[in-house]
Amino acid sequence: MRPAAKRAFSLLLSIILLVAALFIYGLFIQPEYSELSVLRGRLSGQKNLFLNKQEAITKVESLIKQYQGAGRLQDTISMSLPGGEDLASVFNQLQGIAAFNGLIIEVFNVQSLPIKPARERSLVRGLGSLRLSLRLTGPYESFRGFLRGLETNIRLMDVVSLKIEPIDKVLVYNLVVDTYYQTR
Repeated sequence: MRPAAKRAFSLLLSIILLVAALFIYGLFIQPEYSELSVLRGRLSGQKNLFLNKQEAITKVESLIKQYQGAGRLQDTISMSLPGGEDLASVFNQLQGIAAFNGLIIEVFNVQSLPIKPARERSLVRGLGSLRLSLRLTGPYESFRGFLRGLETNIRLMDVVSLKIEPIDKVLVYNLVVDTYYQTR
């Protein structure tokens, strides 16, 4: 064969192979590639579903662990919002906070405020309030510590009013505090 015929034959053979490759690609590979894309999408969706379920299981296990200590939580709530007035406990807490901060309680008055009834079908009982009037003496830094102690005290207490008076080089603090309890 002549070299020109050989080149033409090889060029024709190359074109036939290229067309055959494109035909095979279009007939066999392209549909499989589309199916592969669908399968990859399903796999990704199932993987996300698995991760979401695993995260939900982890959260549920965490909540179960958290609520296993619900009895202790109830005790803490009962200390924060006791089931009665318990004036002795209130006075002891305030006296302890004052003594720790170097203040002296000169006057301690208690006034019962009206009870707020519980709402219908509520899990919370009625809420009672005690208004405590205190007269304290001592340095200002000690009083700041006393207020921090009220803020972090286990029993709920709100400062209603505060009046500071200097008397004979001593600061006198007239403080009104509300504390709360559950009615029985």
